Amino acid sequence: MRRPTPLRPDLGLTRRHWLALAGAGSLSACGGGGEVPAPTAAPAEAPSGMRPLGVATGGTGRIRSFLSAAVTATTPLTIGGVSLNIRGAELRDGDGVALHGRGIAPGMTAQVLAGPVVAASAQAYRVVVDTQVVGPASWLDSRTLIVLGQRVSVPASALRGPGAAGTPAEVQVWGQLDLAGGRILASRLERALPTDTPMLRGVVGDRGRDWLQVGALVARAEDPALIPADLSPGSVVRLVLDAPAADGSWLLLQARNDALRPPDGLETELQGRITQLSSTQRFALDGVPVDASQAQIEGLAQLQTGAGAEVHGTMRDGVLVATEVAVEASEPLEINGRLTDLDPARRRFTLQGWTVQWDASTRFGKIGLAGLRNGRSLTVRGRWQPGAAALQALQITLD
Repeated sequence: MRRPTPLRPDLGLTRRHWLALAGAGSLSACGGGGEVPAPTAAPAEAPSGMRPLGVATGGTGRIRSFLSAAVTATTPLTIGGVSLNIRGAELRDGDGVALHGRGIAPGMTAQVLAGPVVAASAQAYRVVVDTQVVGPASWLDSRTLIVLGQRVSVPASALRGPGAAGTPAEVQVWGQLDLAGGRILASRLERALPTDTPMLRGVVGDRGRDWLQVGALVARAEDPALIPADLSPGSVVRLVLDAPAADGSWLLLQARNDALRPPDGLETELQGRITQLSSTQRFALDGVPVDASQAQIEGLAQLQTGAGAEVHGTMRDGVLVATEVAVEASEPLEINGRLTDLDPARRRFTLQGWTVQWDASTRFGKIGLAGLRNGRSLTVRGRWQPGAAALQALQITLD
């Protein structure tokens, strides 16, 4: 059974300003995507052919709010600071399989279609939970896992469920997809069960007629029709995989575009990371366009690609028209190891299996550019751009 896309529970920037709004919807989005139909005045049963991560209507009452946030409590189920009545609600995992309340735990992330939020409470109609990645894992260092070729940062705040106290061989990870950082920020880890199918939510780096590349993972489809035509480099995709082949690629069972598309007309709260920045007034959060021209911005100096942010406003024609924005500083990645495959002409080398690119802005400290040579033990601080194949080095120092 697969569960939700996690949100960082420590990114609670300005939510307190909005949860007290009575009769208004609150929408938070950070992690697991999927198309979300526009709200209807009288919700009906979900259509049988709907996509698993799409949020359809169900139950009775008027849909006013959509939440995509971390689970902070289960009795009652509390997501993004909203206490939910789930009696009669439809509970599903990312594959559309029915869940029970006991299958949801703190640190997971859920998407919720609900009625109006009144005094931080709401009636839930549909709850969808999903993981970010499930598969074989190994430790790159004390704070970083490699799962299906993806870097998974494990902060001290990440919760550990059954079987995840040590080094898991097979793991389920809930967390936030950091598109600019080229990683997943874990909020919860659990040991994967023998019945769990490998899956991955990430950014397409490249594609061919019958294959997709996400990070270091290549997924190949026996039937090219399994790969949606709208998937291109930079797209957020959700893959369900079978088994690795002799060449290291994985057999693709399912693929879908998993970009977040909040519905128009609802009070909207997005929590995630800035994936594109045109100006302080025009940027994208987890791929969702934001118009902050009329917004009050907290932490303006931190507004940059990769920074964590929380945005509140209303979706209009696919754009989040913001009234409030709160930003936290982006955190450079740090890796260390022995330098290999030095290529001075292309300004790149390999460290711990990852390609590192430097340019004129890179700081070299005492090592100096001339000090780069194969076999040297280095520490690199840098950042990824969405879909980039190499880490852009900010600083290179000797260990």
